[in-house]
Amino acid sequence: MDIKRVKAIWLGMLLVLLGAANSAWSDEQTWKVNLKDADIRAFISQIADITGYSFVVDPRIRSNNKVTVISNAPMSREEIYEMFLSVLSVHGYAAVPSEGFIKIIQQNSAKQSAQNTSIFRTIPKEQLVTRVIQVKNANALELVPILRPMVAKYGHLAGVAAANALIISDHINNIERIQRIVGELDSPANYELEVVQLEEAWVGDMVKLLEELAPTELGKGPAKSTKKFSVVADERSNRLILKGDENFRGKMRELIAKLDQPAAVTGTTKVINLRHADAEKLAELLKGLMGEIVPAAGDKGKAAPGSGKVSIFPDEGLNALVVRAEPSMMKEIEQVIEQLDIRRAQVLIEAAIVEISDSLSRQLGVQLVAGDISGESGPVGFTNFNNVGLSAASVLQAIAAGSTSVNIAADIAAIGIGEQKTSGAWGALIQALAGSGQANLLSTPSIITMDNQQSEIVVGQNVPFRTGQTATGTDGTTNPFTTIERQDVGLTLRVTPSISDGDLVRLEIEQESSTISNSAVAGAADLVTNKRQIKTSVLADNSETIVLGGLMSENAITTESKVPLLGDIPLLGALFRSTSSSKEKQNLLVFLRPTIMRNKEEARAISDSKYQGLWELNLSIKEELEGKEAAKKAVRPELDEFFQGNEFINKTPVED
Repeated sequence: MDIKRVKAIWLGMLLVLLGAANSAWSDEQTWKVNLKDADIRAFISQIADITGYSFVVDPRIRSNNKVTVISNAPMSREEIYEMFLSVLSVHGYAAVPSEGFIKIIQQNSAKQSAQNTSIFRTIPKEQLVTRVIQVKNANALELVPILRPMVAKYGHLAGVAAANALIISDHINNIERIQRIVGELDSPANYELEVVQLEEAWVGDMVKLLEELAPTELGKGPAKSTKKFSVVADERSNRLILKGDENFRGKMRELIAKLDQPAAVTGTTKVINLRHADAEKLAELLKGLMGEIVPAAGDKGKAAPGSGKVSIFPDEGLNALVVRAEPSMMKEIEQVIEQLDIRRAQVLIEAAIVEISDSLSRQLGVQLVAGDISGESGPVGFTNFNNVGLSAASVLQAIAAGSTSVNIAADIAAIGIGEQKTSGAWGALIQALAGSGQANLLSTPSIITMDNQQSEIVVGQNVPFRTGQTATGTDGTTNPFTTIERQDVGLTLRVTPSISDGDLVRLEIEQESSTISNSAVAGAADLVTNKRQIKTSVLADNSETIVLGGLMSENAITTESKVPLLGDIPLLGALFRSTSSSKEKQNLLVFLRPTIMRNKEEARAISDSKYQGLWELNLSIKEELEGKEAAKKAVRPELDEFFQGNEFINKTPVED
């Protein structure tokens, strides 16, 4: 029989006998183990029988590895497994627990294998595991070179800068030892806060210099420390706040004292180009804003840096601001400009002015004439009424002038009767006039303006009005002159929109509609104008149509001309009088609709909509002149092509 096999059998029998002899199967069975030059594979097999664990053995573990164990004290199942791990470690092997079994592999490969220690009630001290040790105060990367010699060669130790932690793979008892060492090294330092007032330098520049000069302490270098030291800038008071131990704060104080020296040139000059705001208006705003800042007194009774004089000049040609100020003030000015220099919204304002008038008039009159109308002795007498059609005087003047026709309005019914004799003549002119008028004036002006910017549109005539004249100078010489003043007569729309948060628009509106009256004041040579005006402030939502106001008027006029006494005779009195009556109603309504355009896409959409309306008008004209087929073949140019030539206009031929 093979000697090795005999030894293995003998070893197993020895272990069983020792276990039976030294334990009465109480709560915990114990064993005594004494081995000399035993086969390691047989040793693993016997440990599996005692502990009840299943082992998977690496094929590189050879049977020629001999195991020697000398022990006189009884051991429990857990203690035997601890002894088993120690034997494996001595021979360069490790046990890696997994799901339901334990792998026996070489130590160098153990740190790369996944582990599952849940199969143990109590994790053995000699078990090779991986743990994360969190470092609270110290720098984990600085502890790695200190702790690395304490870790086994087949173990692993590394630092994680982002989490400020250590990752270690080793036996549990060694990991616990390293944790105790880390706990002693990771004690909090005596950190305090200290405020340093700068006299000459600006805190913003000073912090950048300190971060470049001390990257390790301030966590700005490649190592990225745990930021246990810090330097914070208080720009409002131009002070530095230091956080750290006495050594760090002393180092920073010494460095700050060397850097806080007067500059060769005070202040900073910068040209800030504006994209949307107006340079001149923004300069006035900033000057008023900076003038309200009161310089803060320093420790020595002088103004602290950053609160000095500020100079702001606008360049209208470049639409830019030239600003000269201390660095802290310059940063504040740049922040204000950034918030003010934004794209302003625009508003499309569409108005509809509707005026409807209705008039009705009735006139009736009889005029008589008697006498010699041959022109030799003149007429004896006649009645002359001017409020109904033609007057008798105008008829007689036409006859005396030899005219064979008299212009009578088409809406006047006139009947003339009379008789010519040698001794004289007589005649009567009966006239009746009835008239009615109805007009519907629709005007739709529209205009685009920026937010809070007044806009105005005027459509009409510039009419001269006489303000004075003279024919003779003050010295008696003839020096005639006439002074006139020109005024706009027509449609005027002035609007100032103001966009609130959301889509609400506040509108300051002044709308005026004026016309030249057909009637003139008796005895005056000046023109008479009719004027309708609305001044108001309204609120409207985006694209909401609102009515601004309406004006309704009704005028009734009745006039009567008659011959005294004769005109009052009942019935026959109608032959000696004329009556005229008129009635007129007018109604004026103004509608308005604002549309907000916050970006160029919305402005482009509205422009395209207006352009489409113009194109449809062009097609209707083309269809009327050339027919439907020609209109169907017409191709609408793009909006940008409208400014590249006359193609759009030439699509509509004009005939004489």
